[in-house]
Amino acid sequence: FTGTTDKRESFNRLMEDAKQNKFDVIIVKELSRLARNAELAYGIKNLLENHDIKLISLEGAIDTTVDSNKNQMFGIYAWLYQQESENTSNRTKAVFISKYKNGEYLSAQPPYGYEKLREEKKLVIRKDETPDIVREIFNKFLDDWGYDKIARWLSSEGYKTPAQIVGKKNAGEFWHGPTVKKILTNPAYIGDLVQHREETRSAINKKRKQIPKEEQIVVKGTHEAIIDETTFNRVQEIISKREANGRGKTKS
Repeated sequence: FTGTTDKRESFNRLMEDAKQNKFDVIIVKELSRLARNAELAYGIKNLLENHDIKLISLEGAIDTTVDSNKNQMFGIYAWLYQQESENTSNRTKAVFISKYKNGEYLSAQPPYGYEKLREEKKLVIRKDETPDIVREIFNKFLDDWGYDKIARWLSSEGYKTPAQIVGKKNAGEFWHGPTVKKILTNPAYIGDLVQHREETRSAINKKRKQIPKEEQIVVKGTHEAIIDETTFNRVQEIISKREANGRGKTKS
């Protein structure tokens, strides 16, 4: 699967080809890398047990062409490697949490209006028009403009989108309501960092889950604010009231 862009498609093709007896042996470079992918590991375990497919790992951990009893051992190998992967993942998460608590900004993309000092892992206000645009977004919202109306105005003025500012490939030139709302609700604009908002479910399951608000890591005063706290809090109150009245929806 090395170099494959669509692993799901490759996995499904492997399973179908095996069931149709298109090959007899699966050769892998390292058993540990194979076993850490739970879905793939148990899919191959099924092939070994039910479709008379053989497995050879080039580093010598397993060769079922020589000893068919190793088929039963593969499940044990997979479990052990997955446990090792989970332990490594947990240690990595602990390191990140420690850095979050120290006020280090670890995300790759800084909030609109800021840039990231890579060495210090801190945010600083950009020396361009973007901080003023952030202030204007807050002002217009306080003037009773909605997210989508603000987005249309930003687009009509030709202001670069957050994706354009950070140089994302295929960045669109038009603003959207959800982007405006994200800016209006980001505590970074009053100098606070809120991190650890989501994480992978496990080392095996890479789908991300949301972290409950009370478990997120908040560090106040880590960088210079663009918006004063009174203005920010007022905006949050308005947002809450609008959503309670069904007015908080945005167009994608």
